[in-house]
Amino acid sequence: MKTSVVWADGTFESNTAPLMGSLEQCAVRAAELGFDGMSLTVNRPEELDPARIHKIMGACGLAVSGLATGRTYTVDGLGLGMAEAERRKAAVDRMLRHTELCAELGGAKLIIGAVRGWIRDAGDRQRYEMLFRDSVETILKRAQALQVKVVLEAISRMDSDACCSIEETAAFIRSFHSDALQLQLDSIHLHTNGETEIYEKILRSADLLGQVDISDVGRKAPDGKHFDFQELLKGLKDARYQDYLVFEYQASPPEGAVKAGLDYIRSLLTA
Repeated sequence: MKTSVVWADGTFESNTAPLMGSLEQCAVRAAELGFDGMSLTVNRPEELDPARIHKIMGACGLAVSGLATGRTYTVDGLGLGMAEAERRKAAVDRMLRHTELCAELGGAKLIIGAVRGWIRDAGDRQRYEMLFRDSVETILKRAQALQVKVVLEAISRMDSDACCSIEETAAFIRSFHSDALQLQLDSIHLHTNGETEIYEKILRSADLLGQVDISDVGRKAPDGKHFDFQELLKGLKDARYQDYLVFEYQASPPEGAVKAGLDYIRSLLTA
């Protein structure tokens, strides 16, 4: 399995980026720690310069594993399931531009997390599901043409009420019959949702897995005291998962959280 770490530029508060600050400095740090890539937190595509990113990442031997796009919803209030046509169109258009950015960054994955919004954005479940599906279909069409993978996160019920459980999200993904749409798991979301039999569920969805985020309770660095990372990793190993583990938690506490979390997960991988 490859490892990646979430980065944010430090201009806004974030509890999901172990590395915050200039991309140049954070890329050097990520490389020193032995990460294979970085996941970039972005709101508007124009915030990132692909040529500059290629230069920085190339110098450090890193790949861009994906683009975290939740701020489209949490900051700008644009969602993929909204009944308000202009806001939904704006969300889709932004995700299409992000898809193009992913292609420019060498195949970074496009993450659909918080940008899905809530069922209340459409008024009722039936209308939400129709609108959200239409949005995803539009994004997938562009992603397939550009050979970009889209990962749909099985999300915490604290962040949305659509596609939360592993089984529900996997079923939604399978309904598209597209290799471009994959499943994203996040350890903190699994914990928050009270998911059980995680090992078995991973094996049943092994063909869909495209990204797995690593975070402990409270968005802290993983330490094995609150969530069963051993079960998670055993499931991934037995599912022959070879893609990214993305480290997504607070930069502190503890001091040096990015290294502490990575060291802990490495100890389980090599056990």
